[in-house]
Amino acid sequence: MDGQPMVFLVLSAPLYGVSGVLYGRLASGGLHVVARPDFAVQYGSPDLATVLASQMIRRLSSFRVLTVDELLHLLEPAA
Repeated sequence: MDGQPMVFLVLSAPLYGVSGVLYGRLASGGLHVVARPDFAVQYGSPDLATVLASQMIRRLSSFRVLTVDELLHLLEPAA
């Protein structure tokens, strides 16, 4: 597998959360950035309501790592 492109054949990839910027409450000067976390804010987190999301995050929980050749072999029609 060294030097070859890799493929993730994913069987389960549920939505996990978002990445973005956390804002504080509205003040006289408007909204203020509280944090720019370098981790995903999970769905269900109390912080989610104050995030301006830039990306949705999925969690790959069941997958196989294949080379492109292995994937093409799997996709060949049965003889």
